[in-house]
Amino acid sequence: MILSLRPERILAVRDLLGETLQNLASSAGISQSYLSEIAAGTRPFTIEHAEKIAAATGFPIEFFHVDAPAIGDTTLQFRKLKSSKAKTTRKAVQYFREASRMVQAVAPASGLKTASLPYVNEPSGGVLDENEIEHVANAVRTLMQLGPADPVPNATRAIERLGIVVIPVLLDPTDEVRVVEEGHFGISHGDDHGVPLVGYFPGSSPDRDRFTLGHELGHILLHSHRSSEDPEREANRFAGALLMPKAAARSELHSQITLSQLARVKAQFGISIQALIMRAAALHIIDQQRQRSLFVQLSARGWRQNEPVEVQPEHPILMRRLLELSLPDDPSSREIEKATGLPRAYVRAIAPSPPRRTEGTGRLSPLRA
Repeated sequence: MILSLRPERILAVRDLLGETLQNLASSAGISQSYLSEIAAGTRPFTIEHAEKIAAATGFPIEFFHVDAPAIGDTTLQFRKLKSSKAKTTRKAVQYFREASRMVQAVAPASGLKTASLPYVNEPSGGVLDENEIEHVANAVRTLMQLGPADPVPNATRAIERLGIVVIPVLLDPTDEVRVVEEGHFGISHGDDHGVPLVGYFPGSSPDRDRFTLGHELGHILLHSHRSSEDPEREANRFAGALLMPKAAARSELHSQITLSQLARVKAQFGISIQALIMRAAALHIIDQQRQRSLFVQLSARGWRQNEPVEVQPEHPILMRRLLELSLPDDPSSREIEKATGLPRAYVRAIAPSPPRRTEGTGRLSPLRA
């Protein structure tokens, strides 16, 4: 079967690499104007062009044959600072789209079933009632088989058991020194036409990663079918309710709680002291004066950036398992790239091995460098 080349994938590889079209054209030995016309569909995209770009970028030729990931900007949720660089944002979004393409391709053969999730289907606009957000969070906790006041032992695994894929977003998968881009936190997509996907930018503290996962899960449930005047506030409220349910908050927090007491609660529930302060304020357990006082104390101790109490890091495993089920036993690097349309470094980043896995074990050893 002859596969057609897709010119829009030229812009996709440009965004993934964080390059300009001029630099891409120069490295591939094609004039910028000609490459622009190919990408726009006004010039033919030949196999010779694709091979030149593949050789220049290290991407397999299959990348230029696959359909562009079908994720619209209106259904993609992205948690970042307004000061984030546009180039970095484009790179992260395209990386996430490629990951979603992989997920949707391998999920059917794996038998993955996503749980019947409690999506909010209210009319668009406005802000959700806080009690409704608490209700949705409690419904999810029930699906996770958690009691009303139980901590979430492993948020990553709990989300994956719902049939939602969790992936780390690495802006440069080929770089052994993985630096997290400041200002980017999480990204997600969920609808009725595929497997929901949650991405997080690793490198922050594990408690913040857990909150990011809860925040993005909130976006999927609260905003896949409706818009909101304040989606970030709603997602934050959901994350707090998921990780620190109201029953536990009423029991563990009180109006004169101290930072030392909050640190002990953090150790039990895996949620940051700052998030606990916000949760206590949202539930009116502490007043605004106490909230301000606690944040002043946090700043004075240098805890706004480096909180005490170590929370155990979590690692996704579902994407790796889905990919293993779709590939033959002991696949070669070329087979992996041909099946995914991505360099093995990207596949390794999207579907990482579990930590402390010894070399030579497991089915996907070629994914390792």
